[in-house]
Amino acid sequence: MSTAKAHGPRIVHETAKRIRFKWSRLLSPELDPDYLEAWLSNLPGVDAARINPPARSLVIKYDGTADNREQILAGFERIPSDAFGKKEPAGRRRRLIDAAFSAHLAAVLPFVPPAVQAPVAIAMGGPVVLSGLDSLINEGLTARVLDMTTIGASLLRTDFTTAASIAAMVVVGDYLRTMTDDKSNSLLKSLTADPVDKVWVKQDGKEQGISFDEVKIGDTVLCGNGDLVAVDGVVTKGEALLDKSSITGESTPVTVTAGDEIISGSVVVEGKLEISATQTGADTSMARIAEFMTRALQEQSKAEKQSDRLADALTPITLGLGAALYAVTGDMERALSVLTIDFACAVKFPAPVVIKTSMHTAAKEGILFKSGSALEYLAEVDAVVFDKTGTLTCGELAVTDIELCADYDEDEFIRLASAVEDRYGHPVGLAIIRNAEERNLTPHPATEIDLTIAHGVSGMVGGKLIRVGNRHFIADDCGVDCSAVSEKAAELRAEGKTLVYVSADGELIGIAALMDTIRDEAAEIVESLKENGIKKVIMLTGDHKGTADFFAAQFQHVDEIRAELTPDKKAAEVKRLQDEGYKVAVVGDGVNDAPAFTVANVGICMSQSTGLARESAQIVLTKNSLHGLLDARSISLRVNTILKNCFRTGVGVNVGLMGAATAGLLKPTAAAALHNLNTFAILGAAAWSSSRRI
Repeated sequence: MSTAKAHGPRIVHETAKRIRFKWSRLLSPELDPDYLEAWLSNLPGVDAARINPPARSLVIKYDGTADNREQILAGFERIPSDAFGKKEPAGRRRRLIDAAFSAHLAAVLPFVPPAVQAPVAIAMGGPVVLSGLDSLINEGLTARVLDMTTIGASLLRTDFTTAASIAAMVVVGDYLRTMTDDKSNSLLKSLTADPVDKVWVKQDGKEQGISFDEVKIGDTVLCGNGDLVAVDGVVTKGEALLDKSSITGESTPVTVTAGDEIISGSVVVEGKLEISATQTGADTSMARIAEFMTRALQEQSKAEKQSDRLADALTPITLGLGAALYAVTGDMERALSVLTIDFACAVKFPAPVVIKTSMHTAAKEGILFKSGSALEYLAEVDAVVFDKTGTLTCGELAVTDIELCADYDEDEFIRLASAVEDRYGHPVGLAIIRNAEERNLTPHPATEIDLTIAHGVSGMVGGKLIRVGNRHFIADDCGVDCSAVSEKAAELRAEGKTLVYVSADGELIGIAALMDTIRDEAAEIVESLKENGIKKVIMLTGDHKGTADFFAAQFQHVDEIRAELTPDKKAAEVKRLQDEGYKVAVVGDGVNDAPAFTVANVGICMSQSTGLARESAQIVLTKNSLHGLLDARSISLRVNTILKNCFRTGVGVNVGLMGAATAGLLKPTAAAALHNLNTFAILGAAAWSSSRRI
């Protein structure tokens, strides 16, 4: 969304490296100041951006160059709509200077003449009283009403020192809470930034650097040593060693050459590439991940909403206690001491800190929670459904058995088969080629290669006609006698394996059995899930029952297996579990899992997932390992534990403070100071606990 110049920011003061703007749009209730600051901070040359919405003020510090000044001014024309997309008005934001100034005024107030004390206290407490009054009229009894009551009553009693001190405590408390938000806002800043300052492209035979936003589909992007790939695309020229760990979690760099597809976020370790861009800007894989995280950070989770409601519900109780105490003792100071200790801080503020910090921590571990709610739902799950292929298994066929029936050894059998399978990229052919590579074998040269779609392939190898395919192709279409392996073939097929027949000059030389391989960590993860509170683990698959039974035997802790299921039947199985009372997480990797994701309480997709599967899941494991699933579960359980500890500590300490205030042991100022100290300690401990690695 662009900003109309007529109503845009107006420069009111400028120095060599600092510009201050006035902008009436900053008063918009839809303003998201954190997002706007983060976005502006990423403009070229900008060191910092600070917004003060009530004052309609925006300050940008930058490097002072003329070019970047122009880019800053031009940037207002393309501010994203998300900067003004907040559904609820943002709270008041305090800076260090606000807290320091208020604390200083409160400290010196007792030493100034009485005639000065009144206006200063009113100036300090007035905004808090007005804010509480606004809250009382528009929102009912909230925590702000407590501040309004204590400060307002102190002013009416001409106890200006107490009023100013409590007002200062409110400002200092707001500042301390702002500090805890800065950690998640720094992540927001990194997510809204362009991934690279400049993208090099080849246009009309010339190389030139352009901005990330200017790259178009079809442009030839150039990447050399150490460059981050800024687009999704296809390599058209060159060869390079590519590190994809930040996007896919693959720890080993891979070699890419002409024809290979690559995704944005990869880094060229060595080499040079020319890439034809297929996805650019916000449509790249890297940008979509950033978008997931940005949305998630801005969404209020269920725990945050519940904390808000509970905090407001406790306010009348605190007010009632204060009023009752005054009615019984007639001691206004005691009553005000009680009112300064509201439970909202202990109940309301830890939730957003814990949720956002945990999401940040999880992201660094390769786990993308698309929302805080996904974090909470995963903690509640007590049943996990795996779609077999690509989750418990690698989703990649491998040769498991070779049965020979002619005078060939296994290596020669694989060399012949891989010779004709070397160029079509079929999963079966790729499995045979990988087996040849594992054996350090070089396929024989082959000519006259001919593919029969969905049946097999043939070619001339060393003067012999080699055919590779299924039994129908070899026996029925080509008339090769396969009876010599019938018994073994039946045995392998019963184990759920895929069979490939190979013949030479019309004579069967053997069969190879292929099967999807089980992930090394799969059994350990399933067992660990059971130890972490998961009551039921189910495997769903579209494979036939023989294959499913074979895999079932490998997992002692899988409770049920359902085979030969279509995507809609998988979703029906998830619904059946929910009807039995389970809260279900579905782990999948393909578009066929999308219906089950939408039915499940939480959907989790593996790193290799794309398109609809990735969009419909609520959690994305960016590393191609099931360990991320266990880590995600552990982080979600830890969030619950931290929030419960915050609640117990906050309420426990506040009850103690309230008891001391009721007994007349605490003055209002001391009660407010101890209350704020308790709140800050809780928030600090919560942020630290949530940021620890699992």
